[in-house]
Amino acid sequence: MKLNRLFFGLTVLCALTCVFAGCNKGGSGSRSGLVKAAGTVTYKGELVADAIIEMRPIDESMTNCVATARTDEKGAFTLMTDRPGDGAVPGKYRAVVKKEVQMLDGIPLSEYIEKEKQAGNEEVQYNKDKVVNEQFLPVKYGDPLNSPLEIEIPSGGNKNIEIVLED
Repeated sequence: MKLNRLFFGLTVLCALTCVFAGCNKGGSGSRSGLVKAAGTVTYKGELVADAIIEMRPIDESMTNCVATARTDEKGAFTLMTDRPGDGAVPGKYRAVVKKEVQMLDGIPLSEYIEKEKQAGNEEVQYNKDKVVNEQFLPVKYGDPLNSPLEIEIPSGGNKNIEIVLED
């Protein structure tokens, strides 16, 4: 019985070591080896504001090295792994890009509210139960296992990543 617990404990310790080996944290609490990585997202030739980006390592040994970002109003993003703007570990990534939009009666909620205000309704009333979240971007880019977007971040970093989305 004690031997089984010892074996189980060692197995768990080895598994955790393997998981965290690909993306270690240094003594300061931040990961070592991060490089600056930034760029833009476009869809149908237009910059995409307020999109969420996840860079998921293709190398399975780097499972805890996911870098994320949110695009600004100009479609620009800067990746982070632990802290805003700290970058990503060099390597090959599958990019996941999503953007949800609140919709009401078939149009974005923000447009609905703006139209109502332009019509003279200062306090816009609407049925919140009719508001639904819809994906603004094609679903294929939101699938972490099958997104067609593969991006390599070189050891020197890359501040000009262009993520171009198409239907």
